[in-house]
Amino acid sequence: MDPDPRYRPETRHPRGDCTGLVAPATFFGSATGLRGIPAGDARTMSALDLPFPSGWANLATGDEFEFYSPVTAGMTLMAHERLLDTYEKQGRSGRLIFYDIEKVFARSDGEPVLRRVLHCAAREPLPVRSLDAGPTPEPVGNGLELPHLVVGPVLVRHLAMFATATAEFVDIHYDADYARSVGLPGPIIQGLYKTALMARLLKDWTGDSLRIRSLSVQHRAMDLAGNTLTVGGSIDTGAASARHGEDIICGVWVRNQAGLVTSLGSARVAAD
Repeated sequence: MDPDPRYRPETRHPRGDCTGLVAPATFFGSATGLRGIPAGDARTMSALDLPFPSGWANLATGDEFEFYSPVTAGMTLMAHERLLDTYEKQGRSGRLIFYDIEKVFARSDGEPVLRRVLHCAAREPLPVRSLDAGPTPEPVGNGLELPHLVVGPVLVRHLAMFATATAEFVDIHYDADYARSVGLPGPIIQGLYKTALMARLLKDWTGDSLRIRSLSVQHRAMDLAGNTLTVGGSIDTGAASARHGEDIICGVWVRNQAGLVTSLGSARVAAD
């Protein structure tokens, strides 16, 4: 859903190290192992069959991406998933099960191109309530401010399109009745959608998605369908963290129209 023309025509990349259509940075972070399964399959963000109680909602709480080499049209990729960790906690909203899933995508010769760690929480059904904003976290970064990206209103149709493109079919993002049945006031914007917007901001700023080395994001609050999102960031100039070798460390964030920062991230990008 990025209108960048570089994702459409067949072109040679300006750096000359790959040909053909280059995929957006976060595009292959999804559950591609779910292709071809029947509609309504209980598995959602992962091909792993995790035995949660019936009616529980699965929520993405964060993302970690490491990018090793470009993904181009025509490549054959192998996806491997494994459960890294899980634990249970009693939160303000009830019983929660946190779990982390690692997804590694590699070329047919076994060389990895991308690693993603998906942080999730599953929670028991709750009465319908409004989204509790809670305290607003402060964005990281205190140096040069990056150009802002404004997207929205993000409608349910956009969330359904995104779910189809990424093969992450989670009903709370496009089915209003189901979202309310698990205690949400309506469909919520995907965490990966907001992560992808941060990657898009960095790509637009650097002029080259291949300069993004890693991106780590925490989703601190939920955004309802219909929200308008502003994505921003700045270079981190604090204590020895402004540069990592030849790379630059940036803080990135997503803020909704109410002024609440709902997602915070840190990225490492090549300096040139």
